Amino acid sequence: MSGWTIIGVGNRFRGDDSVGPYVIDRLRSRLPSSTPCIENNGDMTSLLDEWRQRRVCLIDALQAEDQATGAILRLNGLAEEIPPTLCRTSSHGLNLGEALALAGALDALPERLDLYAICGEDFSPNASLSAAVEDAARQVEREILEKLSLHTGGV
Repeated sequence: MSGWTIIGVGNRFRGDDSVGPYVIDRLRSRLPSSTPCIENNGDMTSLLDEWRQRRVCLIDALQAEDQATGAILRLNGLAEEIPPTLCRTSSHGLNLGEALALAGALDALPERLDLYAICGEDFSPNASLSAAVEDAARQVEREILEKLSLHTGGV
């Protein structure tokens, strides 16, 4: 089994959508250089190469009216249904659910996909990361560090 790869999905310039890159920035300084930390700006087709045959922690923003801003949804991306609110269309016309289906057809699935979706509120251009989403991002950062430590005997 391969090592872990961390992928943060989102646009740095769209408020709470920047949570994925935010977590990636924080983890890069805390993880060994042998642990890939990849920023994906929403290009779902590039995920096929980024996650192929790897154990992946993927961080993304979620729009959910029934969840509080900053709520964290944790999913096994290979075994659980991806909520439609995580299936935003990217500029390439694929969403996360479709990218997983395509990866399955092309034998390009990750070995493991631990998905951390953080509920955001403001996705407008040039908005800042909201305080509740920033707090949730730091919680996800801690959880990922703990997961990697447990699975590798230390990071």
